[in-house]
Amino acid sequence: MTDPGRTLLVCAAALLEQGRTVDRLSRPLTAAALIAILFSQAIGTRLPWMLVGVVVLVAVAGLVEAYFAIRVGFDAALFRHLASASEPPDFAGTDAALTRLGVLPAATRDRPAEARVAGARRLFRLQMLSLVAQVLSVLAGGCIARSWR
Repeated sequence: MTDPGRTLLVCAAALLEQGRTVDRLSRPLTAAALIAILFSQAIGTRLPWMLVGVVVLVAVAGLVEAYFAIRVGFDAALFRHLASASEPPDFAGTDAALTRLGVLPAATRDRPAEARVAGARRLFRLQMLSLVAQVLSVLAGGCIARSWR
């Protein structure tokens, strides 16, 4: 692989590693939403249905974010490994291994590095969008809770 290709993989890995920060911001919101769901049922308190809906939305967005965090983290590690290898990256061998693991559909094999990075960036954007949905849901829930006072 040429130096620009290797540099692309290094930069992509560095960008994707920021997904850990997104995940660290999302996890407490997800945990709080799940705890609120469990405790509201356990203590028998009837919350307004809109507030319950918001809490469920926060939890679902958090679980979606966790899924994307796993995918983004996997891509970051894979790009980092491919970029740091002493020999040129073996995309064909990597694709074969990923297909055997059931992670990569056969239809998406043999893509250039640019297409792989574009797909990983799309996953990272979806991860960030999931966090944004969580934060906006928390803010909406706060507005709803204030109006019920």
